Amino acid sequence: MSKHRAAPACPARHRATTARPGRRLLSGPLVVVLLTALCALGGTASVVPAAASAAISTYQGTPAMAPSTYERRIRFWINLRRREHGLERVRFAACTDRVAERWGRKLALHDTFYHQKLMPILIKCDAYYAGETLGRGSIAPRRLVYLWMHSPEHRAVLLSPHARRIGIGSYPDRYGRWVTAVDFMHF
Repeated sequence: MSKHRAAPACPARHRATTARPGRRLLSGPLVVVLLTALCALGGTASVVPAAASAAISTYQGTPAMAPSTYERRIRFWINLRRREHGLERVRFAACTDRVAERWGRKLALHDTFYHQKLMPILIKCDAYYAGETLGRGSIAPRRLVYLWMHSPEHRAVLLSPHARRIGIGSYPDRYGRWVTAVDFMHF
């Protein structure tokens, strides 16, 4: 018997990263780990480890920290992991952060969880690289980054040498879980 089960219908098309036409496109196979799927342009059914679906909390309450604190801590742990791998740290950029803030807020308010289209963001922010990771759950920033780093698809986005700027939008949903959108760009 398999340790994985097919996820309920995933409304998103999956993509790992997007580049403008004529630029290098990074892609890879998709596996939904605990928190999110990286969406690839073609889109396929998701597979979720059985333990992962049970790990998502249904706690109904208020998060223990402000969204801005949660976001700063996520960036801290991402930059620590990047430094450990000899990569430059990512810095906040206004356009990248606006994109992530809007998307994270939308996902939390509408109780949805899927990736946004990255091509419009590339054009809007005049960037040539964009990648996105999503997370949802009653989980500390350190643990969230730990889980991303142990997923090959998420790790590829977090440790992309193309990423230079970051935007993070973290909002509690109606169940008290953090919904986080982290967008990476290179201008």
